[in-house]
Amino acid sequence: MSNALFPLSFPTDDLRLLTGIVIGFGFGFVLERAGFGNARKLAGQFYFNDMTVFKVMFTAILVAMVGLYGLDSLGMVDMSMVWISPTFMPAQVVGGFLLGVGFIMSGLCPGTSVVSLVSGRIDGFVTFAGIFVGIALFTLTVDWFPGLQALYLAGSGEVSLLHEVFGVPALVLALVILAGAVLAFVGAEKVEALVQRKRAPVELTPPSRPRMKLAVAGSLAVLGIVTLTAGSPAPDSTPVPMKAMAPLALAESIIEREPGILILDLRADPGVENGIPGAQLAPGGEGALDILSTAPAQTTVVVYDGTGVLAEASAEWPRILEYRFLIGGLKGWREDVLTPSEVPVGSLEARTRALRQNQISAFFSGAAVQSSSMAAPPPMMPAGGAGKKPKSGGC
Repeated sequence: MSNALFPLSFPTDDLRLLTGIVIGFGFGFVLERAGFGNARKLAGQFYFNDMTVFKVMFTAILVAMVGLYGLDSLGMVDMSMVWISPTFMPAQVVGGFLLGVGFIMSGLCPGTSVVSLVSGRIDGFVTFAGIFVGIALFTLTVDWFPGLQALYLAGSGEVSLLHEVFGVPALVLALVILAGAVLAFVGAEKVEALVQRKRAPVELTPPSRPRMKLAVAGSLAVLGIVTLTAGSPAPDSTPVPMKAMAPLALAESIIEREPGILILDLRADPGVENGIPGAQLAPGGEGALDILSTAPAQTTVVVYDGTGVLAEASAEWPRILEYRFLIGGLKGWREDVLTPSEVPVGSLEARTRALRQNQISAFFSGAAVQSSSMAAPPPMMPAGGAGKKPKSGGC
């Protein structure tokens, strides 16, 4: 366990989620009072007559960056417990471009669209509805178009940090960026002043908020928080059910570098024989809770033991994760994945399936693929994936 103060640990998942509600309410309130629920004000940065969005967001990034790595250098933050979005550069470049197009068309980004929506603005509702429909369409069609799925998975899938790319200490790079930000702010002020001679910035609308509405909204928020806190049920002591996962399905996910999967080796003596590549060790379940507590909410956890008798998760494990047990455990992995299959003389489907298994076996064991008059098929993209593919974006 780390001795750092941050990230904070919470006794229950409900209390941890409650912090998100409190912080989210405060963040949205500040955005709305700053005028970030007004699409015209946000769009002003694209016309260079109101650089408020640039200055506010850049300031937030600088404060978080310097504070995070400054506290890390003092031993107060454990960076190994901070989840960082993996890098899928082609998809992120395309997604960033589309986000920018949608931003300038609507004047709102995903975060500010929610602020605008709850402020009662119709354009906020339309933008939020468009985001929801777009996400739903992508989720339903990504498996239908091989090119779209290839773009989605293109990239290393690993965490890429700028200071590691340049080979310099993180705090040094943060201070260099901070110094460059001073010049950027000065330049933004000059450009803003120059353009404002022809086009005035957007006024905050309305200039003031009725105090009664704010009082009612604040009272309801406090009441909701108190209700959630007081009504939090006791921790569930029943074991967490797990779904089954075939060894070949897990092997496909590893080959395709499918994100959002955590493999946990629960064998009592994992040193006896090699386990599944990429698995994290938790002998007999010891240390599993520490590993799982740092996993993102959308992670699919695949656990296995030696023979596959494990079929349910511990009641102490976080219930916001999805758990699956490997059929047959490590023994099933060796039989189904590491052992080549005899290529039958029968149907084409059976031969294709056997050749595919041999190709997977060769990938993990280094053995030669069994020869046949029919070439082995190329690696196939999983139809739905054994786990979820989380990505986040927006402000």
